[in-house]
Order: sequence, then C-alpha cells, then structure tokens
Amino acid sequence: MRSKILTVCLSSALIFAAAPCIPVMQEAHCEHTVGEVDDLIGGIVDYKLGQVGAGSIEEWLAGDIAAGAGTSTDWYALTLSQCGYTDLSAYESSLESYLSSNNITSATSREKYALGLCAAGSRSSYISDILDTSIGQQGVMSWIYGLHILNNGYTCPSYTAESVTDSILSMQLDDGGWALWGEYGDIDVTAMTVQALAPRYDESSQVSEAVDRAVDFLSERQKEDGGYESFGNPNAESTAQVLTAVSALGIDCRYDDRFIKNGNDLIDGIAQYRLPDGSFSHIKDGGFNETATVQAYYSFVAFRRMTEGKSPLLVLDNRASAQSPQGGNEGSGSNNGSSQGGSSTANEGVSSTKAAAPVTGNTTTTAATAKSTVTTTTGTGTQTSTSRLTSSGTSLSSAAASQTVTVITSAEKLDKQHSRRSYKPFAILIVLGAAAVIALIIFIMGKRSYKNFIFLGIAAAAAIAVIILTDIRSPEEYYSGEKKHKDKVIGSVTMEIRCDTIAGKSDSEHIPEDGVILAPTAFDIESGDTVFDILTEAAQTYGIQVENKGSAGSSHGMVYISGINYIYEFDFGDLSGWVYHVNGITPSRNCGEYVLSDGDRIEWLYTCEVGHDLNEVYEE
Repeated sequence: MRSKILTVCLSSALIFAAAPCIPVMQEAHCEHTVGEVDDLIGGIVDYKLGQVGAGSIEEWLAGDIAAGAGTSTDWYALTLSQCGYTDLSAYESSLESYLSSNNITSATSREKYALGLCAAGSRSSYISDILDTSIGQQGVMSWIYGLHILNNGYTCPSYTAESVTDSILSMQLDDGGWALWGEYGDIDVTAMTVQALAPRYDESSQVSEAVDRAVDFLSERQKEDGGYESFGNPNAESTAQVLTAVSALGIDCRYDDRFIKNGNDLIDGIAQYRLPDGSFSHIKDGGFNETATVQAYYSFVAFRRMTEGKSPLLVLDNRASAQSPQGGNEGSGSNNGSSQGGSSTANEGVSSTKAAAPVTGNTTTTAATAKSTVTTTTGTGTQTSTSRLTSSGTSLSSAAASQTVTVITSAEKLDKQHSRRSYKPFAILIVLGAAAVIALIIFIMGKRSYKNFIFLGIAAAAAIAVIILTDIRSPEEYYSGEKKHKDKVIGSVTMEIRCDTIAGKSDSEHIPEDGVILAPTAFDIESGDTVFDILTEAAQTYGIQVENKGSAGSSHGMVYISGINYIYEFDFGDLSGWVYHVNGITPSRNCGEYVLSDGDRIEWLYTCEVGHDLNEVYEE
C-alpha cells in the first residue's frame, strides 16, 4: 500500500542514500533523506486510510474526503491534488453543495473554500465572485488567502495581485513578522504571509526585502529542538507552517544554517510530535490531533515538491484557470487596500471597550455542582481533577455586577475551615483502629513475627501522614467564593474570559448570550505569579471550571488549557480552542511561564480559527 501511495504521490524516484552527520555551527546535524520524509508522508496517508476504512487514496477521495467537504477534509483534498490526484470531482460536487446550502459569513473561510475549488479544477464562478467581498474584510488573513487565489490566476474587479501584495507589505511589523494584532510578529501568521508572498519574491525589491526580513524573524525564533511555539505553546502546527513557507521559497531546511538549531532542523521539529501509528499530536505527549496531522502532511508534501523543483504548495497544479500567476489578465481595478470597509491592519489591538465593568471582589456565583471532583492541596500546591463535570450553576457574565451578591460572613468562613479540618482526627482514628484490628488478627493466627508488626506500623504511619498532609475538599469548598489572601502583594492585574466567537452558535447553558464568562476583574499579585496562577484563582473564586493538561510545576513548565467553563478545544472545529493575551499581545510563552507585572491586562479568548477570527469579533 505504501509503495503505491509514494509512487503516485511523489513523482521523484531518486532516494538519497543516508547522509552523514556534518558539522553545522560546531554542532552535529544528521541530514534527513528524501526517503525519510516519504516515510512520514506515507505514514500519515496509511493512518488516514485505516482510520476511515478506505482501501486506496481514490476511495478516500470519493468517500470520506468528499463527505467532509466544507467541514473537515478540505486541506487533505488540496494536498492530494498537489500529489498528482487530479480527479477530485466527488469532493468538488460535495463542496459546491455545501456552499449552496450554507451562508458563509467568514471572509477567510470563503477564500479557503475557493482555494479548495481551485485545487479540484473547478470552473465555478464562486472563486472569482467572492474576492471583492472577502479580500481585506477580515484582517491580514483575508489579504493572505485572497493573494493565494490571485496567485493562481483568478481575477476580480477591485483587486490585483500587486495591489494586495502592497497592502500585505504595509502590515509588516518592526520585528519583520506579521500578526493578527499587537506590535510583535506571530510565527503562524508570518509563515502564512511568506507562503502567499513567495511566488512574487522576484517581482520587486520591496517584496524580496520584506520576505528576507520575515525569514530572519522565523530563523531567530526557532527553538533548540528545531520547532516553534505559538500562543505560548510548543506545537507541531507552527513548525509545519514554517516548513511550508521556506519550502515555497526554495529553501532546503536540511542544509540552511538559519533553520538548524542545536543540530535539529524543521523536519526534526515536526517529527517529534509523530505518534507510533503515523499520525501527529498537537503538543508533546498528546494524543492524535487532526489539525496537527493534516498540517504536518501538507508541510512534508510542500518540502517534497521543493526538492523536485515544483511550484509552492498553494500554487495549484490542478487549477482550471490558464492564466499565469505572475501576470496575464488580472484585472485593472484600483487598489482599495486598507481603505476597504472592515479591513484592519496587523498592529490593531483587541478592543476592550465592549467589556462590562469590573466585578467586585464580593461578587460570587453559585459554584458548579459536580458528579466527581476532588481537589487535593499538598505542601507544594493545588491540583484540580481534570474530568469533565456537569454543572447546574450559572456562569459569571457582564450582568453579574447588577445581580444579587452572596456575602460570606466570618462565621461561615470559620465553619468551612472547621469542616475541612474536622475529618482528619476521625480518619486518623479509623486508621489506628484498623491497624489494631489487623494486629490482633495476626496475633491470633500465630503469625507473630516482629517483621509483620513493623510492616503494619509503617503502613499505618504512611496512611496517617497522607491524611495530615492532604486537604480533601468538595467542589463547593474548592469554589470558595473568596479571593486568595496574599501577604506580599506587589500590584494588581485584571483578567477577563470571553467566548464572543461562539455566542449564539450553540444552545449550551455554558455559553453566555453576550459571550462574557468573566468580566474584567482585578486580582492582587505576588512576585512570580503567572497567568495560570490568576486563572486558577479566578476558577476557585467564581466557580469557573478550568481543565488543563500538564503542570506549571513540571520539569518543562508546560500548561495547556483545554477547557474553560465546559467549553473545550475542538468543540467548534479543528482549529478551535482557548488563547490568552497580555496587554493585547499574544505572548510567546506558556501561560504557566508568563510572570505578571503590576497593571497587566489578561484576556482569555475562545477562537474557532486558531486566533484568525478574533480581530473581526473584538474590534469595534
């Protein structure tokens, strides 16, 4: 099966012999062979065929990929078209049906679907028709995807490839990158911008200079393991975007020192997320992730096309248009550029003017009731179980400030503290009583060796130590309604939690109508407090469920927030999940590593498109 896949998908028959390790900047670097990359590609395809029960790629295209058109399989369809599979008629028909029966409000989504039609060789007027109403209408990403379509020879009255290129160049930040907002470049957005600009690298010095700066930006931010991180989390997808970008420029990451760190190149950076079955995870030690798998797949195909001298991944072989991406009849419309209504530049911050007034420290909500949650407090910190809970409580929304508040009196506090402590003497007595009974049984049975009694004593002492050192609390006790008392306050920060992108898209009781889970709320901080610390404090104080993977106290300090208020990653698509900003900027550090300063403003936001949709939702 694999040999058949690689024969059709990868046209080059030349397989390099295993390359020796060569010194790079005084560090050993083992070059990957083309055959090794072929194996990575084949492993992904074999995994997907097995996952969907298809006997061949053709069957996969006509079956699962066609059925998922518009929802989950579009990138697989595009990538396979770039591997030589020209019959995407079933996918094309399914995608056209999806578009005719759904109102696609997102500009970037319309453009991505147009690219899918291009890859299928479609002659649908949809491809050109959506350009005027999509380019520049959803921030930098809508300029990028619009340029991809224009690069494939399609035209529209209002924009040309040159005018869109000029608009994108104007959004480049001082550090050489591009971003959805803020003053600092983002790895994913910068890499995707380079992918769009790559076919036009030689057309002007302005383009080549901008791309060269972006390449330097990407090189400087590569990690020692060859990979990248985005939104504070090392992940497979960011590295895949960079590999796709540099491959579009003809840069072979195996030999270019700019993309080799500590002997590791971009292929190493992605391969570390590979699972034994051939699929890929989003984070290290994670499980299968569809987005990571498909992006790893198309980045390896992009690399393979580069080694074969073919066009970049997104300059499509199967496009119906006969016009050249570098010229031809691209329309004579003027550049409406940034003057277009609804467009935004990359350095526009996320507006906070829509947020409600801060919630006071005395305001609490009914804590979520749970089927099973136990919080254990030890001498080194607090860990909350990560099982999904059911809640009958209400979320704290922007209206909370005007709701009736619950005031916990001093007497109630003492009652709670007493109830948490009162079980310990009783539990210790039970252990001692059980030990005495067991000792008596041993004595009666005649097994009176002193070793038996020593072992019993040690076991009893260990059980008592566990009781003394732990604090088992119910959910109601854990969600205290009280802010954590801090003795060495160095300042305060504000934090809000919002899910505006999905407000009104579900009947879930956990999604507030206004999208506000926690309005801007002040929290005192001590030296060393992190974003994760404040999120945990907010969860305990206001009864907000938080589910995380990893631990801030672990050796790698990795904390990944998978759910807040019972809203989880992937609940609204393969690109959905929680991201955080500090002062309107997406940090390059994990939330468990980002140490806060006085006056910082934290935002936890739910995204459906890996952050690409936040600019439109939160801007005024």
